[in-house]
Amino acid sequence: MLILGVLVGLINSRSLPVWKAKAKPVKSTIQPIKNTNQPVPQQFNSAYIEDQYKDYSSLTTESIWKTLLAGFQGGKKVQIGLENALIERLRKEPDDAIYKEFLALFRQRSLEDFAQQVLVSILGEVGNYKSAETLMSLVNEALLDEADVKSAAFDAISKFSPELWHEHPNTELAPVFEAAWQTENAEFWPSIANVMASIGTPSTLDMFIETLTDNTNAERVDIVKQAMTNLVNPALVPKLADSLENSATENVQLASGDALAHMGEIEAATALFDWSAHADAGKVDLAKQWFETAMNTTPEFVAYLETNLPNQKFASPEIKESISVVLKNVNNGVE
Repeated sequence: MLILGVLVGLINSRSLPVWKAKAKPVKSTIQPIKNTNQPVPQQFNSAYIEDQYKDYSSLTTESIWKTLLAGFQGGKKVQIGLENALIERLRKEPDDAIYKEFLALFRQRSLEDFAQQVLVSILGEVGNYKSAETLMSLVNEALLDEADVKSAAFDAISKFSPELWHEHPNTELAPVFEAAWQTENAEFWPSIANVMASIGTPSTLDMFIETLTDNTNAERVDIVKQAMTNLVNPALVPKLADSLENSATENVQLASGDALAHMGEIEAATALFDWSAHADAGKVDLAKQWFETAMNTTPEFVAYLETNLPNQKFASPEIKESISVVLKNVNNGVE
């Protein structure tokens, strides 16, 4: 269901017409509400409840869409029932005509901010390929201007991250966000990179490694380093392990180690163990950092180390000792 915080923000703003007058565009003064659990004001409860429980099953998807737009035009800001009905329809029956009109409205810049926020949020809630493609078109064409609309877009983009990767990794959405990673709209790079990482296809990892290797844009490099800690696909472990061991680029080595430590998969943690056995003493601080993280993200790694660490030969006694200390601290509950 759409976040009520957005609704409250819209209700509390001064009433503005939805269609902007061409001669004198009106700039919205709406401010985003941080507490999304804030209740709907009492004076609006009856309108909210009435709209929420209306039955829209007899309407076509186009009729629901047109009714929602007409409500915007009339200044209606309480249309939760219509919004949810449209979300459910578009999840089941993607409608190209609606998405085309959606883009046209933003390109014409004919919507007030509150309507833009609602529509952008709907795209995130629908959460399928067509809604992702439409949202990324808004980003690529720089059609999201106001801060509150951008905030709604950041939140909408995050909705495309898989909730349970092992059940449904959303790999069908990866091409949309991988293409969007090339956007010049830098404000959206972190959101896009995080969704790419959470889906975690091999092609995404290749793009991240290319960004780190080229090292031509410091902002994108930092974003990729952070995003790679969100990789969860165990199929990426061999590539990450190889990059940690053999890459000639320090950025790639460090980001790969961070990714393995944060992944939360025993395959990733044991890849770090294999690396540590022949790492030189100069890597002792990295080993300590990565093993602390891996033991926290992968609890079964603790038992693995208890079994395998004592008899494992290490090129660096210092690294073996540092891992032993970390293991002891974890077992003793020392942070």
